[in-house]
Amino acid sequence: MPQRHLLTSTLAAFSLLALAACTVPGSGDDGTDTSTDGSSGASGDVASCLEGNWSLDTADLAGQLQAYFVENGTPVTSTTQDGAVTLDVDADTMTFESGVTFTMTAVTEGLTMVIAQDQAGISTGAWTVEGDDVVFSDWDNGITITNTITIGGESVGDSMELPADTGAGVPMTVNCDGDTLTTKPDESPFTSRWSRIG
Repeated sequence: MPQRHLLTSTLAAFSLLALAACTVPGSGDDGTDTSTDGSSGASGDVASCLEGNWSLDTADLAGQLQAYFVENGTPVTSTTQDGAVTLDVDADTMTFESGVTFTMTAVTEGLTMVIAQDQAGISTGAWTVEGDDVVFSDWDNGITITNTITIGGESVGDSMELPADTGAGVPMTVNCDGDTLTTKPDESPFTSRWSRIG
C-alpha cells in the first residue's frame, strides 16, 4: 500500500476515533439531542443512571481502532494507548476531561509509520433529560487534538484538520445500565465504553 494512501486513511480513522473519544454523550450542535438511552423510559431513571463519575475504557477503544484497520486491509501492527478520559456528571453539568494518547504503528514498503494522537483538555456544559433524551446547552469545548507523525523515523507533520463539530455536538446513541455506559456517535464506527468510578 502506498505510503500516502496509508497516511491518509490512518488520519481519517483517527478523525473518527477523535469523534468517538472526544464527544460527550448525545450533545447536538444546535443544543438539542437525538440520542436515546437504553436503560429506561423514565426521565428520572435516565438522569439517576447518568449522574456520577465515569472512566473511559481506552484500551477497548484502541483495540477497536486496531481491528478497524486490520479488517480494512491496512498493515497496522500495533495500536496502544496511554492516559485516561473521565466524564463527571452532576445534576446540572457534564464535564469531559481527556488526557490520553493513542499510538498506531504500521509497516508499508519496508518503512515503519507511527502516528501518535494526543487528546487533551476539558469540555463542559449543562444537561437535562427530556423523556429518553439527554439535551445539552452552553457547551464549552476545550479538547485539543494533536498528531505526531513519523515515517521511517522522520517527522512528516504534527497536525490535521478535524470536523468543526468534533467534541461539540455529534449526535450519539447512549445506553446506561447501572455501572456501565456506552456512547456511539452516528458518524463513527467506534463505541466508547465507560465504567462508573464514583
